[in-house]
Amino acid sequence: MAKGLRKLARSSKSERGNARVVGLALASGFVLAGVSQANVQVFRRQEVMNLALERGRYEITQNQEAQRGVIYASDGRVLVQNQDVFEFGLFYDRLPKSPGFFAELSAATGISIDDLRRPSLLGEKSRIWSEPISGGKATMVRKLIKDWRADGLSLRRILRRSYPLEEKASGILGLVRDGKALNGLELSMNDVLSGQNGRAKGYIDRTGLFMPVVSEDLTQLVNGQDVTLTIDSELQLAAGMAVRHAVELNKAASGSVVIIEPSTGNILAMANWPSFNPDANIQPGTDLNVAYRGLFEPGSTFKIMTLAKVLQEGKVGYHDHLQCNGRLQVTKSHAVSCSHGAHGDIDWEKAIAESCNVAASTWAKQVGWDHMHSYLKDLGLLKKPEVGLPWETKGMYNENDPAKELQVSINGFGQAMNMTPLALASAYSMLGNNGVRMAPRLIAKIGEKETPVKTESTIVSPEVADYVRTVMVSTIEKDFGTGKGLRIPGYQLAGKTGTAEKKGSRNGGYVSNFVGFVPAEQPKALVLVMIDNPRNGSYYGATVAGPVFVDMAKQVIRRYNIAPDAERMAQVPVTPAAER
Repeated sequence: MAKGLRKLARSSKSERGNARVVGLALASGFVLAGVSQANVQVFRRQEVMNLALERGRYEITQNQEAQRGVIYASDGRVLVQNQDVFEFGLFYDRLPKSPGFFAELSAATGISIDDLRRPSLLGEKSRIWSEPISGGKATMVRKLIKDWRADGLSLRRILRRSYPLEEKASGILGLVRDGKALNGLELSMNDVLSGQNGRAKGYIDRTGLFMPVVSEDLTQLVNGQDVTLTIDSELQLAAGMAVRHAVELNKAASGSVVIIEPSTGNILAMANWPSFNPDANIQPGTDLNVAYRGLFEPGSTFKIMTLAKVLQEGKVGYHDHLQCNGRLQVTKSHAVSCSHGAHGDIDWEKAIAESCNVAASTWAKQVGWDHMHSYLKDLGLLKKPEVGLPWETKGMYNENDPAKELQVSINGFGQAMNMTPLALASAYSMLGNNGVRMAPRLIAKIGEKETPVKTESTIVSPEVADYVRTVMVSTIEKDFGTGKGLRIPGYQLAGKTGTAEKKGSRNGGYVSNFVGFVPAEQPKALVLVMIDNPRNGSYYGATVAGPVFVDMAKQVIRRYNIAPDAERMAQVPVTPAAER
């Protein structure tokens, strides 16, 4: 008995030993296989792939489409992005004939069974649908391809851009259609946004995994860079709606709104109407953004700039007066007149608030043609704004006008010169930045690289800038001001109306405009409104452009949570104004 047990124990021990040997052998096999696979996949990866390519086995070249960059607003909202869409097609000789297949394909694509099958019944061998399908539908189609082993289904990713603000921002953003950039930043920033398509060569392993080979002959994929703008999406949306309403209400030819932050030059909004929906058919003339491409006379809004210049030159004092008899003879054959008759004895507050042409013309003559011409150049009015948009327009001014005395006289109240609303807004904004003009800035970042804020030049002293803004307050806050109907309770605004007659224009008419600061002290924004050729009765700046200014002022106050004057001024130490 004991002998048998000892024999059995020896037998079990032997079996355990054999098992260990087998286990070690299997483990060694796995290790060797792993090492062999690692040798292929890692250490000899390139050699194996090159050998596979030399033999032409499983070789494949893939085209890699660069992802176009996204355009963001300053608040992080997406203004332009790629839509995940696919061109869908059928090749009928390679499709299952089962009705069940077409029923599932109809459910996946949203295309009726009849529309899917009709081309085949009419003898067509293939059909490509003009309207692409979404990425979600494409995923369901791919599942059908696998489930039904259907080789006759075609999906090709195509570039389509999404523009959430539609026509309210298309004047800035432009559009891409059929893979081609056509307007706006999509066109001017195309090289940055589009990146570079690539091509990769490699082979397919047994699992279907594509393994690329590094080759100097092929193109490396470089995705497009994102672009961040200075635009505030909420202000842009509001400006787009407001300017459209004003143009349609006044039966005007066009209109624009520009909002600039004086301290940085940042363009917070730039809207225009007519405009276009990037996803719809573009009507003739709607793709021209008059805010940076249209040329207009600034009219009476420019009187504040003439006053700033004559004060800076020391030709008049802060407390001086002028006698307006309603008419000023500037040459033997030409005179300028005030549209509302004689203003009598006026100081500069009344001259601006009542929009006196005689005063503005007198100031301009005191400045002189040479200094006025230099002033226009320093303000950036005679050059392109250079904000990164295509086809930017510079101002027009006849530097060789033989009647310079008359020219400078009417320059004083914004005639005989033409500028874009964007350039004018940039020039006016220096009054809200202690007399320092900042370069207008639309592009805040390209990729992760900041576009620097740029100081252009000091135009007038802080004292002059502060005084002119104070005078502009009278336009709205004083009962004799032309903008007295544009008040916002609790907030002091600085503004100036303008109504420029389009003399020499083929169709005549007027340009109604308004410019102002929100708020008057330490302004967050300069708002410029221009409505071209209103034809519904009124054409005065206060009644046509003024309501848009008030709407935008309220939007700025709400957007940046600006406290009422009494509350805000109580928290800010007041620096005594310089003796004037």
